[in-house]
Amino acid sequence: MVDSSELQRMARLVDMNRQRLEEIQAQIERIEAVQLEHRDTKQALAALAKGKGGHIPLGAGVMVPIPSDSTTIVDLGSGIFGERSPESANELVSKRLEDLVELKTQFEADATTLTQRIEELASTFDRAAKEISNTSKQIEEPETRSEKEKDPKPSSKRRKRGMGGKLTLDD
Repeated sequence: MVDSSELQRMARLVDMNRQRLEEIQAQIERIEAVQLEHRDTKQALAALAKGKGGHIPLGAGVMVPIPSDSTTIVDLGSGIFGERSPESANELVSKRLEDLVELKTQFEADATTLTQRIEELASTFDRAAKEISNTSKQIEEPETRSEKEKDPKPSSKRRKRGMGGKLTLDD
């Protein structure tokens, strides 16, 4: 038999797991945004590698032309930047994109596992809550029967007081 403290513990576990699931889903959304950015960058680098020129937007409707023989500056990690050809930068971005896909897959697997765990905990909680409510109903029923057996005649109704709540001669 499960007691109320055990039910509270299960409810806290369900709540904690749901919060963790929300955090994982937020991480997946951020990864998807970064993936989109990397895909756009890959397309731009592929165009540069083919020798096409273009323009870089600076903001407020201002663009700077890109010469066809330009190089790129790439964050190599830990805030270290290096100059690379568009082809080399494209390879680096492709590798990062593969890593993001792998990371997203891991988070999705974690989310699936966590969802199953939440469902298991919730069903266990529901069963335990039903057990407790059934047990409390069974305990209450004999008490009400024994009370009825002890007091077979209905209790006399209490007289109401007169207007203003003052006592009357009948009281």
